[in-house]
Amino acid sequence: MYSKSELIHVPPPPCSRPRYVMAPPLVFTSIGASMNAAVRDVWASNFDEELSNLSAVLPRYPCVCVDTEFPGAVHDSNLPRYMRGPRESYELVKRNVDDLKLLQVGIALSGPAGRFPIAWQFNIRGFDPALHPHAPASIAMLREQGMDFTMLNEFGIDPEDFAAGFRRSGLACGWLTWTAFSGSYDFGYLAKALTGGQPLPDTLDGFLALVRRLFGHSLFDVKHLARCCAMRGGLEQVATALGVKRAAGRAHCAGSDSLLTTDVLLLMMDRFFRNVDVLAHAGTIVDLT
Repeated sequence: MYSKSELIHVPPPPCSRPRYVMAPPLVFTSIGASMNAAVRDVWASNFDEELSNLSAVLPRYPCVCVDTEFPGAVHDSNLPRYMRGPRESYELVKRNVDDLKLLQVGIALSGPAGRFPIAWQFNIRGFDPALHPHAPASIAMLREQGMDFTMLNEFGIDPEDFAAGFRRSGLACGWLTWTAFSGSYDFGYLAKALTGGQPLPDTLDGFLALVRRLFGHSLFDVKHLARCCAMRGGLEQVATALGVKRAAGRAHCAGSDSLLTTDVLLLMMDRFFRNVDVLAHAGTIVDLT
């Protein structure tokens, strides 16, 4: 496993594999899940440098866990959540993602050696609480967790630069494994960013096709896997049930949450999925499939 000192600056690896190639299967080891970890903040000034760092280790850690932070939800449904089908749920996701802005993207990596000790927290500029729609309670909570919206606008990464960097980094190759916890909004906001801020597709089928095109076919929702293991609730509740502690950072910060999701996934894979064909769960996104 690489150490922090081995984060070297090299050109991103070429994306030469066909997009339809299935990613390597999820690893079945929790080695490294309890090691010390750090969250590395990424701003416009160090974006290229940290993208090269991420690209350098990506071939050895091809399982990518993503978490996003955004300004809450401003649209709701008259239907209780338990009565919504996938299409009703997607309609709500689309309305919120289309109308709101992305704030942070957290990326943590894992592979056969376990979890990489660094997670990257990409800070995205473009949101102003005085100008753009948001849920006040969510903004207050994010401020309490340390998010500085003035800093985001002054030093954050331009969304177009983020999308271009994502494509050249190796993250868009299509041969990686992608994971998130309750990933409908995570993949929705990331898809919006990678398509130049365009509205999400009008239909659920169109959205799922876009997700496959952007992230490949090896995509897993850790909340769905937790439900398969008879564990309910949010990320913190599932982590507590498994005895997994947050390795670095604070809740509702994208880098820290991506690390915690990765550690939860690795322990579940080790404990519950050693003799199970986990690929049967590929493509399932909670509430949407």
